[in-house]
Amino acid sequence: MSFFVLGQGSNIIPHPHVNKFVCQLSLRGVEIVRETTDEVFVKVAAGESWHEFVMSAVCNKWYGLENLALIPGSVGAAPVQNIGAYGVEVASAIQHVEVLSLNSEIQNISVEACEFGYRDSIFKRNRNQIILAVQFRLQKKAKVVVEYPQLKQQLTGLSSVIPTPQQIAAAVIQIRQAKLPDPSRDANVGSLFKNPIVSHKAAALIMSKHKGLVQYPQHNGVKLSAAQLIDRAGWKNKGTNAIECWPTQPLVIVNKSATQATEIIAFADAMKADIYKRYEVELELEPYELF
Repeated sequence: MSFFVLGQGSNIIPHPHVNKFVCQLSLRGVEIVRETTDEVFVKVAAGESWHEFVMSAVCNKWYGLENLALIPGSVGAAPVQNIGAYGVEVASAIQHVEVLSLNSEIQNISVEACEFGYRDSIFKRNRNQIILAVQFRLQKKAKVVVEYPQLKQQLTGLSSVIPTPQQIAAAVIQIRQAKLPDPSRDANVGSLFKNPIVSHKAAALIMSKHKGLVQYPQHNGVKLSAAQLIDRAGWKNKGTNAIECWPTQPLVIVNKSATQATEIIAFADAMKADIYKRYEVELELEPYELF
């Protein structure tokens, strides 16, 4: 029987029967490893709350993670999907990840060896390593990232020309609270699908047929908005008595009364099929299905 290490379970769709040994990692601790004039290197245990660490970093004037405030989950889970929001991915602040392998060897995986990509890493593809801690390389001088349109809009009207990291974290929290359901009240696993990345040729063809779609150039193609595709396809109004899209963010599916994971997956499969039929774009699940 294989094993599965759980963080806070905020990005997991568990099936009725799980043929794995499931354990929850509860390691705690935040340690300053070393400091320079401009940087601080902080080792954070995998069981720490991600949001609580981000907010403590902002309070301590350690910068680089403020755009990632209020993301559910643990610190150890953050590198697995290379969590990202509002123009920043966690990989940009990681120095290395401490792991325990199946042969009981503890080693540090450098940021280069983590093979980070869009919602991807070596840890997502190789479940034979348990993340024990993450060492971050954070800045003492703010280098704010405010290019994301919704964040930029939220920050308009500030008296300061350049927002502070504290203001960015506050703005991100306000956006997320206004836009997304609270998982403690409305059962959900966050974004159900990744934003699809298509080739430049495919993007040009899609844009010629469907005007007004947003697109974000990437080094390997063009990223489309899964939420916009779902919204345009009318899925906000296609919920069932048990499952529905969240009104202000159709990328998030809320479980009102479904009792089986298969109900959620069937709903997701129907969405995927419809989006492919309309746009010839393949959507990929973001949460992990736990069998």
